[in-house]
Amino acid sequence: MANPKILDEIGSKVSELLANSPAKDIEKNARALLASGFSKLDLVTREEFEVQREVLAHTREKLADAHHQLRLEKERSERLLLNILPAPIAARLKDNSGTLADGHPEVVVMFADIVDYTRIASGMAPVKVFEMLNRIFCRFDELCEKRGLERIKTIGDGYMVAGGLNAHPHEAHAAMAALALDMQAALRDHSFTDGLALQLRIGIATGPVVAGVVGRGRFIYDLWGDTVNLAHRLCTEGDPGVIQCDGRTFERLGDAFVFARPILLLLKGKGYVPVYRLRGPRILARPRPGRNA
Repeated sequence: MANPKILDEIGSKVSELLANSPAKDIEKNARALLASGFSKLDLVTREEFEVQREVLAHTREKLADAHHQLRLEKERSERLLLNILPAPIAARLKDNSGTLADGHPEVVVMFADIVDYTRIASGMAPVKVFEMLNRIFCRFDELCEKRGLERIKTIGDGYMVAGGLNAHPHEAHAAMAALALDMQAALRDHSFTDGLALQLRIGIATGPVVAGVVGRGRFIYDLWGDTVNLAHRLCTEGDPGVIQCDGRTFERLGDAFVFARPILLLLKGKGYVPVYRLRGPRILARPRPGRNA
């Protein structure tokens, strides 16, 4: 049997050898190296996370800005569309709802042109002509909007307006008569006309029309029908500074406006037509209060 004392001495010697050997240092160094590696790995992971978070935040900002710009551009496009087309037609155009034309049983149509425009324009530089017409037509557009009427188009010095397409026709007639008088008054302000004394010829007619969009791509909103032709002829055959109305317009305006005695006017394709010349709104005298009032 082994001597216990000898066994204790052998165990003590092994422990001493292990304590003095490099194995312990190796283990310690290995632990430190692993701890350092994990620490660096954690640092890199956190740095990458912060970078990715900043990139994501920047991307979200750019997307939000792009969405805002897209919304502004959409609103701008819709405003431009509404400047070209009446609201119901514009809505149908956006919905791609087929043929964009409607028949209207009663619409009041007005044509106006500047008297002697060709002669006046021939003595001016083209850019000056454009600037003057732009000022005049912008003023007319303001008056149309104020009266709730639709500017249909301009052709050279001609200006076309319609009423009753989206509102009650009886309201449109009074608005159109008031607009014609407003337009005449606007030209008397020479700040719009470069100091020139300009006059308008105006024709107004009432009746059925077809209104809609023609063309593809560069579409045009316009009116068609005998009412349009009649209003145009009343304009072109009129005298300077005169507003000529057909019989139906005269009837619709009733006693709200003053007219000159009707005349018979020979119109191409129509023969002799009774024409009523609008002078202005009827101003009713206020009744004097009675003694017993």
